[in-house]
Amino acid sequence: MEEILRVENLTKVYKVKAGFFKKKDFYALREVSLTLRKGEVLCVVGESGSGKSTLGKIILRLEKPTKGTVLYRNKDIFKWGKEYTKRVSVVFQDPRSSLNPRMKVKEILEEPLIVHGIKNPKERVLEALRKVQLEEEVLEKRPLQLSGGQAQRVAIARAILLEPEIIVADEPTASLDLSIQEEILKLFTELNENGISFIFITHDIRVVEKIAHRVAVIYAGVLMELGEKEEVLKDPKNPYTAFLLENVPVKHPRERRKEVRIEEEEYEIPDKGCPFYPRCSYATKECKESLRRVNLNGRLVACNLY
Repeated sequence: MEEILRVENLTKVYKVKAGFFKKKDFYALREVSLTLRKGEVLCVVGESGSGKSTLGKIILRLEKPTKGTVLYRNKDIFKWGKEYTKRVSVVFQDPRSSLNPRMKVKEILEEPLIVHGIKNPKERVLEALRKVQLEEEVLEKRPLQLSGGQAQRVAIARAILLEPEIIVADEPTASLDLSIQEEILKLFTELNENGISFIFITHDIRVVEKIAHRVAVIYAGVLMELGEKEEVLKDPKNPYTAFLLENVPVKHPRERRKEVRIEEEEYEIPDKGCPFYPRCSYATKECKESLRRVNLNGRLVACNLY
C-alpha cells in the first residue's frame, strides 16, 4: 500500500513546574516513528496521558515537535501552506466544544469552504450532509439544539467538506452513548471505504477491534508496539499491550477479574529505560537503563524481551 504520511523520531517536550521557581522536562512523545498508508485506518491506542493526542496535534500542526519530522507526501507538513488543511482534517472528541454554539449548522459548514474559496458551497454542504446521513433541516439549527450523535455527525460533515485524504479522529466516540458510538463507527468505516485514511486515536481496545487495520500502542510517549490489528490483538508482544487487553471492560459483571492496583507513587514514569518497567512483571535490570526496539516479522516492538 502507498505511504502517504510518515512520522520520524518525533519527540515533544514540555516544561512543567517542579517546585518553586523550578521547571523540569516532561516528555509527551519520545522518538515515535510510524507511517500511515493510503486507504487504511491506523488506530493509536493507550491510556490517558500516553501522548496520543499530542501526536494528533502535531500531525494537525496545532503543536510543533521538539525534535523529529512529519512528512505528508514526502514533504515536511510545516512547509505546506493552507492546502494542508484541505488534505488533512480533524474530528475532535466533544462536538459540543468544537462547534461554535452561536453559529447555525449552515454557517459552520460553509465557513471552511469560504476560507478556501470553494465555489458552490451549498452543493458541497448538502452532499456532506447526505454522506453523514443528516436531513437538510439541521442546517437552520444551532449545535445546542442537536443530540450528541447529530452534533458529531455535523463535525464529521465539516471534516469531509474539503475532500481530505486524511482525517485525524481524536477520541471521536468517547463522549457518546454506546448505541450512538456504533453508528458513528459505522460511518467512519463507510468514509474509509470511500478512500479516506484515518489516524484514529482512542483509549478503547473495543473500538480498535471494530475499525482498525493496524494498531500503534503508545505508553508514556513511547511507541510500544505497532502492527496489523489481528496480530497485535491476538498475540501481543509487548507486556503493555497485553496489559491493555487484559483490562478491556467485560460484557457481564460475573466475568470481572480482581483488579490489582498499584499506588501511583510506586510506578512514577522513569526518566530512562522502559517507561512500563515499574508495572511490568517481566522487567529486568536492563529495563531500568535502556529499551530495545526490534522488528519481528514486520511488527515493531519496543521491549527488552526480544
